[in-house]
Amino acid sequence: SYGVDENYLDGVGVSIASVVLNNNIPLAFHIICDSYSPCFVKYIERLAVQHHIKISLYLIKVESLEVLPQTKVWSRAMYFRLFAFDYLSKKVNTLLYLDADVVCKGSLQDLLQLDLTEKIAAVVKDVDSIQNKVNERLSAFNLQGGYFNSGVVFVNLKLWKENALTEKAFLLLAGKEADSFKYPDQDVLNILLQDKVIFLPRPYNTIYTIKSELKDKSHKKYSNIIKDNTILIHYTGATKPWHAWANYPSVIYYKNARLNSPWKDFPAKDARTIVEFKKRYKHLLVQGHYFKGLLAGSAYLYRKLFH
Repeated sequence: SYGVDENYLDGVGVSIASVVLNNNIPLAFHIICDSYSPCFVKYIERLAVQHHIKISLYLIKVESLEVLPQTKVWSRAMYFRLFAFDYLSKKVNTLLYLDADVVCKGSLQDLLQLDLTEKIAAVVKDVDSIQNKVNERLSAFNLQGGYFNSGVVFVNLKLWKENALTEKAFLLLAGKEADSFKYPDQDVLNILLQDKVIFLPRPYNTIYTIKSELKDKSHKKYSNIIKDNTILIHYTGATKPWHAWANYPSVIYYKNARLNSPWKDFPAKDARTIVEFKKRYKHLLVQGHYFKGLLAGSAYLYRKLFH
């Protein structure tokens, strides 16, 4: 399942394509969003027909979430999964949740054999740079060393529902501790699921930040992170593989999935937010597109000063 706002829907479509292309197992997908364009619905129908799969779309009213915290980087769409886990518990026992920026390049077959009878979820620990600072932010919960990244979560929905975790999550998010949540949905999931998870190996959530290309002039070091045994690549950070300036070998897995999907002729996305404008000009300069980079830098400065 996926929970996103409409700006991430095309990423979801390609993510689904990547899962289907790498897995010959029965699959059904669930997407929770606050708005669907007719174009996306048409493309998702094509994808479902092309691969003989079921893709269900759910519409959520985001106004009901206005009391909950959001950040400059993440909208309240980060909470959609909490509704999904609750609602879908009526339909399925286990569910694999993926962020829209997760691309599959291997088999998920082994997840089907996982014994989740006594644990609520299977997850992958977050990277050291996040892990090492957890207790500074969330000192009351002692999560350091066991803090997981919530971009890939395999959930036992039966136990989730029995433990009323959606309700407990919203109570935490609306409570006095909320100010200490840098990654609100992820922090809350870690607090609620402490000692109730199975830790999966890194290949199930291989975290790669395209920002690292700014320091790697060879653009080859990604292969030290994204390896042959990687199953799910999680492209974290402001620059996503669908952005027009993400022209690196490290996004080949996304591009391969896109080329084998209804989105194959869809144009890459341009900068939309101030953070994206900033990233765009930096990447263009590193790629040697100096004139385009200067124009992009000017556009960023204009927005920074006058918006």
